Formats: sequence, structure tokens, C-alpha cells
Amino acid sequence: MSTGESFIRWQNIRISQLGFANNLVIGITIALLGFTIDFIQGDNISLNYFQKLLFWIGCFTTLASIGIGLSVVLNRLDDFKLTAQIARKRNTVKLEGIENERAKAKLLGRKTWNLFIWQVSTFIVGFLLLLILVLIELRSIITWKFTLWTTQPVDFWGG
Repeated sequence: MSTGESFIRWQNIRISQLGFANNLVIGITIALLGFTIDFIQGDNISLNYFQKLLFWIGCFTTLASIGIGLSVVLNRLDDFKLTAQIARKRNTVKLEGIENERAKAKLLGRKTWNLFIWQVSTFIVGFLLLLILVLIELRSIITWKFTLWTTQPVDFWGG
């Protein structure tokens, strides 16, 4: 296998993995929003001001992650379209403006990766905020009371 064939093979793998990762993050983000909305509709849920703030900021960042993920898809489609035009020009020997299009394709590629990084980052921030919201709400269930040297149980977390 020549160096050019190896590069093309690995580039195809990279492109498909980016698409898979983008779809995975979008899917997990939608599931996170669904879980969060279902969680706050519980019968015994009473959110304080801080939890409501966590909820709204967490939902906003996860929605932003979905929007950015859709931008990644659209940007990749533009990149593929432009790359196909460059390949067509190269095959028909009409090289007029091909360098400008290659530069634009390179910028679209960088933009795709930057958008993907933002997509994952906003998902992580939203996930952490919503996780904190859930942990605060469930603290009485997931923490324990224990007895030290007294006969009275001590609430370790002060709740």
C-alpha cells in the first residue's frame, strides 16, 4: 500500500469517526434533556433557586450543544460539496480558482473541528450542571447517616 493510499484510507476513517462522534453527542444530549425534564416532573421534586439556576443554564448549554452539532453537520456538507467541486475541476483540467477553493475547504475543515470541540464542551458543561442538580435533589437518598461516639445519628452532609 502506497503512502497516498494509506492517507486516503485513514482520512476516510477520520471523516466517518467524526460523523459518528457528532451523532453520538447529539443523541446523548437529547437523552440528557429528556431525562432531566422527566426528573423534574417527579412528585417529590421541589427545586430551590440554585437548582432552578442549574436547570436553566444546564438546559441552555445542552440545547446549544445540539445546535452546534447541527452546525457541524451543515458545515461538513458544505466542505464535502466544495471538495467534490475541487475534484471535478482537477479531473477536467479546469484549474481556474482551484487554489481559492482549496483554501476555503481548508477553512471549512478547521471550522468543523472547532465546532465539534465546542459541541462536546457545551455538552460536558450542561451534563455537569444537570448532574449537580440531580445530586443535590437526591442527597438525602444517596448519603448516609452514621453514629460517631454518641447514640444520636450524625448527618454527615448537614442535610
